[in-house]
Amino acid sequence: MDIIPVNRTVSNKLQLSVFLCLSTCLAIGILRFSYTALLPSTRLAYHWDSSFASLLGSANLLGYLIGAFWSMKLPQNASMPRYLVFAFTTGAISLFSCAFSGFPEMWYVLWRIVSGISGGLIMILAPSIVAQCCKVEQRLSINFIGFSGIGIGVLFATLFLPYLDRISTQSAWMILFVFSLFICVITTYLLQGFKTYLHQTNVQTDTVFSMDGLYLSVLIVYACSAFAYVPHSLFWIDYLKNTLHLSLDLINFNWILYGAGSALGAISAYLLARKFGNFTALKILYGVYVVAILVAIFSQHPIFTYISSFFTGLLNPAVVFLTSYTILNLYHVAYKKLWSIATLGFAITQLIGGLCFSALQHWGISYHQQFILASVVLMIGTLQFIIYTRMKLKSHA
Repeated sequence: MDIIPVNRTVSNKLQLSVFLCLSTCLAIGILRFSYTALLPSTRLAYHWDSSFASLLGSANLLGYLIGAFWSMKLPQNASMPRYLVFAFTTGAISLFSCAFSGFPEMWYVLWRIVSGISGGLIMILAPSIVAQCCKVEQRLSINFIGFSGIGIGVLFATLFLPYLDRISTQSAWMILFVFSLFICVITTYLLQGFKTYLHQTNVQTDTVFSMDGLYLSVLIVYACSAFAYVPHSLFWIDYLKNTLHLSLDLINFNWILYGAGSALGAISAYLLARKFGNFTALKILYGVYVVAILVAIFSQHPIFTYISSFFTGLLNPAVVFLTSYTILNLYHVAYKKLWSIATLGFAITQLIGGLCFSALQHWGISYHQQFILASVVLMIGTLQFIIYTRMKLKSHA
C-alpha cells in the first residue's frame, strides 16, 4: 500500500482543481459522450448500420476496461504524469481519426478502443495525482470542482448538436479534436508543477490492504450503476430519433437537458454530502437514479423524456464524484488501489452491459424493456447498499 507523506503538498488549489476538471472533461465528457451525441449523424454520413454503431460503443467500453486495468498496475509515483500525457495525446488522436469516412470498419473499432483506454487511464491516474498532492482539508472542494469536468464535457458535446444539420459530421469531430488538443496542452503544462512533489513521495508496496464489507457494498452499487446507465449513455439519442421519432428540435432539447444535468451533477452531490453526509447522499442519488431511468418508459408525453434526460445526465457524474470522494475519505493512502478496483469493476460491468444491451437490440427487445432491466439492476444494488449501511450503523450504535 502506498505510504504518502502529508506534510508536503502542492499549495495551489486552483491548479489542482483545473487539472482534474479538464482531465475528467476529456476522459468521460469528450472521449465517451461525444460519440453518443454524434452517433445519428455519423451513422448517416458513414453509412453504418445499427449493429456496427452498437459494436463501436462496446469497443469503447472494452478500451475503458483495458485502461482501468492498466492503471491499476501502474505504481503511484513520479511516472504517472508520463502515462497521463500519453493518454491525453492518444485520446485526442482518436477523435481526429474518426473524423474521416471511407476507412475499413476495423479502423473505427481500433480508435474507439484507443479512446476508451485513454479515458480509463485518465479517470484513475488524474484523481490519484490530485489526492497525492492536495491538502486533506481541500479534498472535498477540489474533487467537487474536478469531477464537474465530466458534466462540462458532456455539456460541450451537446452545445453544437443543434447545428449538426448546418455543419458536416467531419467538422463536428474536428471541433472535438481541437478542444481535446487544447485540454492536452493545458493539462500537460499543469502537470509540470506537480512533478517535484511526486518525485519526493515515498512509496511502499509491500503492505496489503484488505477490502472490508463497507467497501464491497459501495463497489456493488457503483458497478450496478455502470450497467444501468448504458442505455442512456450509448443509445439515448438513437431511442429518441428512431423509436420515438421526435423532431430534431426535441432531440436537441433532450440532449441539451442531459448536458445541463451533467454539468450540475457534481455540485448536487457536493451539496447533498455537506447536508446529509456521504452515505445518505449516495442513497438519495441512487434512489433518484432508479426512478430517472424507469421514467423513460413513459413516452406518451415529452415531459417524461425531459425528466429522464436531465436526471440521468445529472446522476452519473454525481455518483462518480461522490463514490470517488467517499473511498478517498475512508481509506486515504489506499485510494489509488481501491479507486482503481472500483473503476475496473465499473468498466467490467459497463462492458457487460454494453454487450448485453446490444444483444437485446439484435434480438428485437424494445428500448422500454431495456430501461426496465437497467432500473431493476440498479434498484437491487441500491437496496443492498441501504440494508448493509443500516446494519453497519446499528452494529456501531
